[in-house]
Amino acid sequence: FIVISMAPLSAAVLAISSVLVAPSAAADPAPPSCKRFDEIYATGKELCENMWQDSFVYEEDESKAFTMWFWAKTNPNDATSRDLGLLTGNLDVCLLDSLHKDAPGPEPDNFTECQPWKSNSCCSYETVESAQKIKEAYGAQWHWDRCGPLSPECDRFFVQEASFYEFDANAGLFRKWNTTVYDPRCDKYAAGYDE
Repeated sequence: FIVISMAPLSAAVLAISSVLVAPSAAADPAPPSCKRFDEIYATGKELCENMWQDSFVYEEDESKAFTMWFWAKTNPNDATSRDLGLLTGNLDVCLLDSLHKDAPGPEPDNFTECQPWKSNSCCSYETVESAQKIKEAYGAQWHWDRCGPLSPECDRFFVQEASFYEFDANAGLFRKWNTTVYDPRCDKYAAGYDE
């Protein structure tokens, strides 16, 4: 699990006017219905623990929680990982796949969209050179503004969430599943990839 504190964001999160809704089945071409967050989640805790399919656990004690954004030169999530016993040495590998590099490292000076991770990023500048590119990285079904324009604050929330997941090597320490264990549910998708 990724433990993340959203205490300061809970009021802002409930005021967000659009929401990501799970994509509809391939047989149903109708776009998903759009609802306000406060129509789906009663609290910021519910949003945190349910929006990303149980990937996060809400934690009020910020000493036990990751932060999605920081302004200090040192990533506070490194200390959190050490304090929780998840990191005993240096974090020199990016444990998540998809858009991630194999190992975290520095990015160029023009790496400004997700600047807290500029000195040690699991994602390259080319992948995230703009908020638009971050938004489009996983396809149209994951566009955070597909239900309509968002306020600048709401848009920034999604950039910060994506930045945390894409750039912070610590995010992989809280992976929910063990990739070395065989999962038979994957078999139903195998035919689509086999030649």
